[in-house]
Amino acid sequence: MMKSVFLSATALLFLACGPAGRPNNGGDDDGNGPDASDQLPPDSSPVVASPEVCTDGIDNDLDGRVDCADPDCSGRDGCPVCGEVENPEGTAIALPDGVNAGSTTTCSTDAQCTNPALPNCISGGVKECHASYVSTLNFVGFPQGAKLTDPTKLQAICVNMEHSWLRDLQIELVTPDNAVFIMHKFLDRSGGEIYLGQAYDPIGEDPANPTPGVGETYCWTPTAPVQMVTSATVNGPTTNYNGHQMLVPGNYKPASPWTALTNTTLNGMWSIRVTDLWPIDNGYVFSWSIKFDASLVDDCSGPIIM
Repeated sequence: MMKSVFLSATALLFLACGPAGRPNNGGDDDGNGPDASDQLPPDSSPVVASPEVCTDGIDNDLDGRVDCADPDCSGRDGCPVCGEVENPEGTAIALPDGVNAGSTTTCSTDAQCTNPALPNCISGGVKECHASYVSTLNFVGFPQGAKLTDPTKLQAICVNMEHSWLRDLQIELVTPDNAVFIMHKFLDRSGGEIYLGQAYDPIGEDPANPTPGVGETYCWTPTAPVQMVTSATVNGPTTNYNGHQMLVPGNYKPASPWTALTNTTLNGMWSIRVTDLWPIDNGYVFSWSIKFDASLVDDCSGPIIM
């Protein structure tokens, strides 16, 4: 679903142009292949960086990382894709729909009804609270204490899901610092039907036993030009699915500014939270993923989550 990012590098040239008597190991002092730590004879040419070869056990580009540990090898020659994690669910997870409505406690997210008649999700004189779908990944693969100083190096957050009424939802990313980054904001209980994915929503379906449809992948990225929905306006492109208006899968601008992620702690718990704030219509989450620039990762050869 996502493509890896490959970083360019320069070439390693090891010139064998010395007089007779040059060591036959090519200047390899430690047996690990020629690299910047080797002490070459005075008559030898210096080691020069070259593109990383992912299978030779040599730090070809002289960046201190060898083979699959090097971000340059992300997704190449059997190396894992670096910085990207997809979290599939074993089975489709139904989104809670109006669970615990009527509670007088604080709402579980900052999603608020903006309709003046329903401030703070109050309906019939009582505050509603809604359970959320929450899935968490524990990241451990970044350098200790590292921060997201360049927020664009968090390249995408994606969810594969279906829902028969996009306007029901608030979709959020919760960072290791417990900050809430809003990708799609619940606006109010107005506006027309918009599908996410190929929702299954037959007339007469038993709301207690819904059937999952087919998920589509929607992503939020730092460069996407439009939000899914703002007020009564559907900003993203739509298509017809079984007589319903369906938001086209692709990249969208989040409700929160991407700069809000600046200096976020990288290691720790990253969660996606989806809350359905308007009863009746239902949906399912099938998987979600998050993609960081590979250059942020400490060692690309190992797992970056626990």
